[in-house]
Amino acid sequence: MALTKNYGLGSEALLDAATELVERAFERKTVSEAEATITLTVNSFARFADTGPTQSAERAKLDVHLRIRREADGQIFEAAASGQALDEIAMDKLIDQADSIAAISPAVGTPIELGGTVDVSTGSCDAATLTHGPGEKALAIKKAIAATRAAGGTPAGLYDTTGRAVVLANSRGRQVRNETTRASFALTVTGPSDDGLGGSGWAECIRGSVGELDIDGVIERAIAKAAIGQERGAVEPGDYTVVLEPAAVSSLLLFASYYGFGAKDVAEESSFLCGRIGEKAFAESVTIVDNWNHPMYQSRSFDGEGSPKRVTPLVTAGVLENPVTDRTFAVRTGGQADESTGHADTQPSGGGPSATCLCVDAGRVSSADLIGGVKRGLLVTQFHYTNLIDPREMMLTGMTRNGLFLIEDGKVIQPLKNLRFTESLLRAMANVAAVGSELDISGALFDGEVVTPPLRIDGFRFTSSTDF
Repeated sequence: MALTKNYGLGSEALLDAATELVERAFERKTVSEAEATITLTVNSFARFADTGPTQSAERAKLDVHLRIRREADGQIFEAAASGQALDEIAMDKLIDQADSIAAISPAVGTPIELGGTVDVSTGSCDAATLTHGPGEKALAIKKAIAATRAAGGTPAGLYDTTGRAVVLANSRGRQVRNETTRASFALTVTGPSDDGLGGSGWAECIRGSVGELDIDGVIERAIAKAAIGQERGAVEPGDYTVVLEPAAVSSLLLFASYYGFGAKDVAEESSFLCGRIGEKAFAESVTIVDNWNHPMYQSRSFDGEGSPKRVTPLVTAGVLENPVTDRTFAVRTGGQADESTGHADTQPSGGGPSATCLCVDAGRVSSADLIGGVKRGLLVTQFHYTNLIDPREMMLTGMTRNGLFLIEDGKVIQPLKNLRFTESLLRAMANVAAVGSELDISGALFDGEVVTPPLRIDGFRFTSSTDF
């Protein structure tokens, strides 16, 4: 289709297509309700190493999701089907699939009605980000390679720009659309070493548009970290005061987003919120809000049911707040379906609502003072291979990555071999000693981003060492 071919988002045209799909489905005598969600994602990326770009692509992906309800013998049956095309033949095939699945599905006990008309933000689509191609990315990559070579290091990295349009229409008249863009530039610099265990530095910048990226800042930070030392030392496992950079904070908090801040997790008694709502479980300096419309980073304005996303407090001055809801759990928790906080997944889904836009309030301590206040401790750039052990205590385990450094007397003095941590997020957040004043947008080595400052945490538990 033309929308895909020219890499434009065109959410208005997509909404027209979603409305047409719903109308075609509703024409079937067997279909009592229908809802269509269409997502168009356009992406351009370039990976690079010391030899230059190693992989580059421009891609477009169309996802079409149809949810129907079928009424028979006084009962409601629900099912969904997905495809990747919007011509009439593809639409009819999708309707046939969903209807056929609904015909053999178990009845829905008490279905929550689909939402009606709402007003939501249509978002913003940055044209420069959508049209940013390999040639423009090559200029920044050339600069990164030249600067890294001049510093005696070896570069590797990724430059990515993405645009996304999401629309939803249903048979009750709900029609919502939203457009967003995202850009990121990441660089890893490895220092020279005979045994391959030299120091390394990593930095990344994520923003809503390509013009907001600080390419020079990423290059400078990555090179500066790699230059801290050329041979990695080692420390024994144990409890350390740590300064977690935003990427490390993000990879911990995203697990709370996935497995703890949702009403279904609380209802099933698998959430760390259970028995703690209203209690001060985190340090008083920690405040977290789910905010799709943060000034630094805007995300989708509605959820998988087309409900407006509400700015929702999750932790206020250390006190744990109520979980986020969807239409089903808004009703189950004593409210009306339209009182949903707007955190549903695409329906039907067994996953329940989840917080998707975590934003940690900035503190008053500069990054330099976060480190300067540490007598002996560790600076952690990033975590990876992080896994959840116990959701009720939010016990996590994982490895440091892309730079672990020893801090002594307020100064970063040496790169270290990686350590494995095993730590409760609850315990770590209760032990936050200082919150940085500088916010950043950081992801993890899995899906999602968090707006967060760096944190200084006392007594962070590392349980084993490595040889690398």
